[in-house]
Amino acid sequence: MSFKSDKQALSFSDLELSRKKARNNTLEHLKNLDQRIKWGQIESTLLENYPTGKNKKGPQAYSPLMLFKCMLLRNWFQIKSDVELESLINDRFSFKKFIGLPMGEAAPDSSTFSRFRKRLTLKKYDMVLSDISDQLSNKNIIINMGSTTDIRIIKPT
Repeated sequence: MSFKSDKQALSFSDLELSRKKARNNTLEHLKNLDQRIKWGQIESTLLENYPTGKNKKGPQAYSPLMLFKCMLLRNWFQIKSDVELESLINDRFSFKKFIGLPMGEAAPDSSTFSRFRKRLTLKKYDMVLSDISDQLSNKNIIINMGSTTDIRIIKPT
């Protein structure tokens, strides 16, 4: 296969961020989900049905599992567009960590997400999404979808 590796050596920024002790709920929730989902069977299904990245010539492609995890983030955090998804992945350590992208690397661009969905087909996408839903349901895990912004408006007293 000719996919970009998601098992790369840590960069200095990855090491520095991993040493931070600040509590990051999004990072913790995504890490928990990442550990509980059996990605092997999902990756196998994606590889069977995704033609890109199988040619050893040319630039390396993003793995279909990484791209699918991006689609999960878009769904779970109700991100409105592929452009916004790209921007948020570039901005958030928790998102990069979840999809396996080193801090020093740019997120897949928005057109990559669009091409991924078209190549995978809606039927296969729904099949994999259903598999993840079943896995989480069997472990009594419910995902309350939310927004990427968590703000409060406080009225002055």
